[in-house]
Amino acid sequence: MTLGPDTLAAGAGLAAFSGAMIWAGIGDVRTFIISNKLNILIAAGFLVFALPMGLGLGDLAAHIGVGLLTTIIALAMFLLGIYGGGDAKLTGAAALWLGPAAMTPFILYTVLAGGVLVVCLIIGRLLARRLGLPKRPRWARRLLRKSSAVPYGVALGIGAILATPYAVWFPSI
Repeated sequence: MTLGPDTLAAGAGLAAFSGAMIWAGIGDVRTFIISNKLNILIAAGFLVFALPMGLGLGDLAAHIGVGLLTTIIALAMFLLGIYGGGDAKLTGAAALWLGPAAMTPFILYTVLAGGVLVVCLIIGRLLARRLGLPKRPRWARRLLRKSSAVPYGVALGIGAILATPYAVWFPSI
């Protein structure tokens, strides 16, 4: 079996996308912020890798359409106070990479990961109330405060990575 340029590009794209989603989740846990720079980097990364990964213009247009539609829906959720702004932009950037074929698994895996995340935070915050907040690291202290938000970038990262095998460019790996 020989590795063609589209296979190498898809492997590099997979590594870049997965690494960026992991970085977004870690950053969200530590600071409750997913930076605009990271979201732009993720979206731009797809545009850099799309054609070398073997996506045709039709697939590229479908990915861009799903990314835009998902961003609009996620930003509407942000405006309704349901979702964080960084989460909304990260959702759209991930949808751009995943495209229409992977959207159902992405939503399903993200919801499941989000549920597990919330249960873990509830348990952790109950324990922190009983035992006291940890002194160090500071991010853990912030994370375990009862009033803290949910770092949903973790669930988005897990959902996106688990949904990646459903993306049309993935079989070329």
